[in-house]
Amino acid sequence: MTATATAIPGHGRVRLRRGLEVVFWYVLLIFLAIITVFPFVWMLLTSLKGPTDAIFSVPPQFLPGHPTLDNYKNVLDQLPVPTFFVNSITVGVAVTALNVLVAALAAYPLAKLKFFGREAIFYLLLGTIIVPAQLTYIPSFVMAVNVFHYYDSLPALILPNLASAFNIFLLRQAFRGVPNELIDAARMDGASELRIWWSVLLPIIRPSLAAVAIFTFVTSWNDFLWPSLMLHTRDHMTLPVGLVALQGFFASDFRSIAAGVTMTVVPILIFFLIFQRQFVRGLAGAVKG
Repeated sequence: MTATATAIPGHGRVRLRRGLEVVFWYVLLIFLAIITVFPFVWMLLTSLKGPTDAIFSVPPQFLPGHPTLDNYKNVLDQLPVPTFFVNSITVGVAVTALNVLVAALAAYPLAKLKFFGREAIFYLLLGTIIVPAQLTYIPSFVMAVNVFHYYDSLPALILPNLASAFNIFLLRQAFRGVPNELIDAARMDGASELRIWWSVLLPIIRPSLAAVAIFTFVTSWNDFLWPSLMLHTRDHMTLPVGLVALQGFFASDFRSIAAGVTMTVVPILIFFLIFQRQFVRGLAGAVKG
């Protein structure tokens, strides 16, 4: 009886400590979430403010007193935003589809086929991740203008992004998690390596493929530096590059600038919220593999 009575308070202290730890982490995560979300909320509310609503004031005015969509109308009247959207979607979809295809084709032999120099090739490929992409922009620009002649065109954004060492690494890890017995069984049935890759392995690593596709699309959508070097006519500009003109048209109109930035950010946020489950599942599977 004495031992039981002594154990119960000890067990209660353990539960109390765990409960306090859970509360602490929830409070910390909520605080970090508020800090992260606040700039986006402020930008959205600013884009809805009317001419009489203060942007910089003490105390600050967060909520618009007279909500209006005129700021969005001003942006659409001055810039061909629908064209920017179409170009961004075209580039994003093309880069995503081709990059995932190339990465999957490259990752399969690096994960499941045995050949001389496989590990050396993989680690050399992995080593390119530490090289900043900006270091390659000068030779890439020279080749784009003088060799391939696709300056100021959408292929200038698609072709240089056909492959990604990071995506190859993620898919290689996913392929390594597939049992070799499935591949051996398919080979015994007479399936070719391409057939095994398409019919056996790709359906199994579908979450990782989704994660790679989402990551690639988001990166392509937000890319600014390389498109700003290659695109100079509005008919070919993507959304991040095209909306830089807001700084010229609305240099002192922060409401219109906020409206343009909102049109750029909100679509990709909605896209990520819709596919966040596939993104997390794919990354978890790749890391586990």
